[in-house]
Amino acid sequence: MRELLNLIQAEFMKIKRQKFIILTLLASLLVPLPWCVVCIRDNLGFQNLFQGMLVYGGLLFLPCVLCIAAATLFYREEDYDTLKNIIMVPVSKTALVLSKMTVLLILSVAYCVLGLLVCIFLSFFLLNGGLAEFRITAVQDTLMLAVFVFLAITPMITLILLFKKGYIFAVIISFIYAISSFSVLLVGVKVMFPMMAVFQLVIMQHNLNIEKLPQESIDFYHYLMYPAGVSLACLIAVALVSIGLAIFIYKQQEN
Repeated sequence: MRELLNLIQAEFMKIKRQKFIILTLLASLLVPLPWCVVCIRDNLGFQNLFQGMLVYGGLLFLPCVLCIAAATLFYREEDYDTLKNIIMVPVSKTALVLSKMTVLLILSVAYCVLGLLVCIFLSFFLLNGGLAEFRITAVQDTLMLAVFVFLAITPMITLILLFKKGYIFAVIISFIYAISSFSVLLVGVKVMFPMMAVFQLVIMQHNLNIEKLPQESIDFYHYLMYPAGVSLACLIAVALVSIGLAIFIYKQQEN
């Protein structure tokens, strides 16, 4: 455990020198702004702004942020030819992968918490009703989004490790994954895949405005729903298989 903690600390020291990752995280502060304009125009409150952040910031933008960060964490040793020095130290290669995965999870949490704080700030100063609609469950939903999106993008991290095509490849597959997943969600196709599981567990399970929708929309809403246990099992299974493959690939590439 101490070995893993030391590796995580070392990874964060690397990130501090990567201005691109820091700037990308700070860009999360801008995600709620366009939706805030819509909320001001339509006289909407915190709940609508927060759900906009969950959907657009979490399901569309966050996967791209995490894939780019993953490419930076896994490619940096090769770029600076330090991987040989690292593996000469008696450090488990499994621990190396798990430390990088843990850093990505922490980055995901930081991104989502920043988004929530911006929503609170904008609601307090700009939206009708201020924070009257704020509920403590918003914190729960924020943390759930961070964890579940991380689990959902682990297959992309495995692909980044497998093909080792550089940062451009990571950007391309992250955008393809995020946009294609988001498009399937918009079309409303009932199929279980990682981002659909995130959507159901975080957005659909906690949509406080469903009773205000037309009956036809409510019926479609329930049609799309899978049991929460199925969605959660899908995410966990995908993540375990993907992380296991990532560890296997990382070991093979170092040999």
